[in-house]
Amino acid sequence: MTGEAIELKGVTKTFPGSATPAVAPLDLVLGAGEITVLIGPSGCGKTTTMRMINRLINPTDGVITIGGTDIREQSVTELRRGIGYVIQQIGLFPHRTIAQNIATVPSLLKWPKAKTQDRVEELADLVGIDRVMLGRYPAELSGGQQQRVGVARALAADPPVLLMDEPFGAVDPIVRARLQAELISLQERVHKTIVLVTHDIDEAISLGDKVAVLNVGGIVEQFAAPDELLANPSNEFVADFVGHERSIKRLSLSRVRDLDLQEGPVVGRSATPEEARAVLARTGSEWLGITDDGTFQGWVPASDFHGESVRELDPQVAAAQVRPDATLREALEVILTARSSTAVVLNDDGTYGGTVSLETIREGLGR
Repeated sequence: MTGEAIELKGVTKTFPGSATPAVAPLDLVLGAGEITVLIGPSGCGKTTTMRMINRLINPTDGVITIGGTDIREQSVTELRRGIGYVIQQIGLFPHRTIAQNIATVPSLLKWPKAKTQDRVEELADLVGIDRVMLGRYPAELSGGQQQRVGVARALAADPPVLLMDEPFGAVDPIVRARLQAELISLQERVHKTIVLVTHDIDEAISLGDKVAVLNVGGIVEQFAAPDELLANPSNEFVADFVGHERSIKRLSLSRVRDLDLQEGPVVGRSATPEEARAVLARTGSEWLGITDDGTFQGWVPASDFHGESVRELDPQVAAAQVRPDATLREALEVILTARSSTAVVLNDDGTYGGTVSLETIREGLGR
């Protein structure tokens, strides 16, 4: 089941004994099949807002709908069985095997054993858990592996909505980055409506289709796509919160394939010397790129080309190479590391895809 839209209409929450609301009147539409990230300082109401969606906390006022249905029209049990929930502490049952943990909700729903087993194995493959581990217990797994089990358990009954509260906060930075990448890959396949709470702006920008920046009291300062958030923060609070390296952060949002790649000073092995000279003259380049049946062979210094056959040239392997799916930040790193101004774009099959330069990257940020 793919995701369903969530709408919060005038939602507020004031806890007993408090004179001020934890969440002020809140109006948000969270797109179906999108990852919406809630972020803000401590006390901004981001976790409270998320917990009102599955009624772990009941709103003081307002209406929350999922797929157009008021969540108050369902029993709490029915509602929560249709919403996956992943938390930082993971909360796996230590006395149950990994397979039994994943099967928690299907077992509550009294699924047939064969259907449950098939679903457990399907999810293990989906989130990258070796099936050999299904018979083990949580204590035998690493923190990253346990978090994958938590995600699999949340998806077991195929809910349209997945709530994630600081899901990667308890793992080290390397595992955290890997799990973030896996979540993006997973979402491309399952298309759930995901609401994710984090305090990490880099994580919010990396994962979110939309990001809601909340201020104390649940006030939405800006609700926008990550690139819009970085390019045009709505006020000083948002600008300060996202940080002063906004342009650098934007480099992680776009990929090389999104740019207008340059053809570059490149000829095939079958090109005549006259054609090669014409390419060098037209581009003013100090290097000539050589391809063979579309596969990039390398560069030849223009100063080494004296009109001989292109087939006789011995090209140097390009030091700066990137794939089309590389982020602009990765492309910039490659170019600077190679002490170059240009990187060759190579497709997965090794064929030549064009070039990306520092100027191309700058123009990409200016869009």
